[in-house]
Amino acid sequence: MIAIIGAMREEVKAIEQRMSEITTEIIDKHTYLKGKLSRQDVVLFESGIGLVNAAMALTLASQHYPLTTILNVGTAGGLHPDLKVLDLIAADQLTYHDFDISVFGNPRSFSPENRMVFKADPCLLKLLSDLNGVERLHIGPLVSGQQFISTEAQVAEILAHYPEALAVEMEGAALAHVASKLQIPFLVIRSISDLVIHPHNEMTFDAYLHKASERSAQLCEQLVSLMN
Repeated sequence: MIAIIGAMREEVKAIEQRMSEITTEIIDKHTYLKGKLSRQDVVLFESGIGLVNAAMALTLASQHYPLTTILNVGTAGGLHPDLKVLDLIAADQLTYHDFDISVFGNPRSFSPENRMVFKADPCLLKLLSDLNGVERLHIGPLVSGQQFISTEAQVAEILAHYPEALAVEMEGAALAHVASKLQIPFLVIRSISDLVIHPHNEMTFDAYLHKASERSAQLCEQLVSLMN
């Protein structure tokens, strides 16, 4: 069974509208939607915003469903200057941008010495690369943290340690962390809802949240259609 996770209602709704044979289950006050997406068995759920909410919702799902794949969909803030709003990102690796135990020899970087870097499943990345006609799709690193990034100072702090990062969001690394511990293949797919360097970042996010959610959901559906 494929787990599909979104942090916010808009992100989950964009997937739900593409599903069939939906049934609802409530587990410890979390709502899980079982059904079909592109003929595959999936369980869809809204984790809530933030690293802890994401990790908790996925861990709970893993205890109740036979998960074989974990997909995280939704939106992210663009860091790279070449990105545009509604571009798609597939994370080949993720880490926490505000997790700092460098004093113990664990650097804040994407280097192999950072034990908190989580690699996406190469087979899922290969399936993604086999899709035809996907415009403005970028594959590269994402960073996650417990902040909505909206200032140049925040961006500078992130890029000082993670210059490779394409975008930033608030759940992906935690989901990748749990998936890695559970040894379940995972992939994080995001659409750019806002550009962090934009002077009115919060307004851009509100305006494009729905459209960005639709784009990531569409790519997720295409990916699931290729799974056996």
